Amino acid sequence: MKKLVRDKIPDIVGDKAKFDILSNQDYRSLLRDKLVEEATEVKLSTTRANLVEELGDLEEVMRAILEDASINYEEMDSIRQSKVMQHGKFEGKHVMHLQDN
Repeated sequence: MKKLVRDKIPDIVGDKAKFDILSNQDYRSLLRDKLVEEATEVKLSTTRANLVEELGDLEEVMRAILEDASINYEEMDSIRQSKVMQHGKFEGKHVMHLQDN
């Protein structure tokens, strides 16, 4: 099993594990896997402190994906703001009930 880890982990772990450098394609794939992993950890957070930590991890993965795709944060945020103007935020706590087909 391969797991994407932060840059300092090989130095911290030392000889206790084997590490390789990923190809760009594998890196992109594992970044997206990491995004889902971190989002799941956000979902499962039960304390405020843990939620803050997991949100920080999630943002770090998002920033890595942005950098890899040559997208700056401002570009992404501009799109986010446009969606807010068109569709709103999530402050109203609305839920849509979908019909089963």
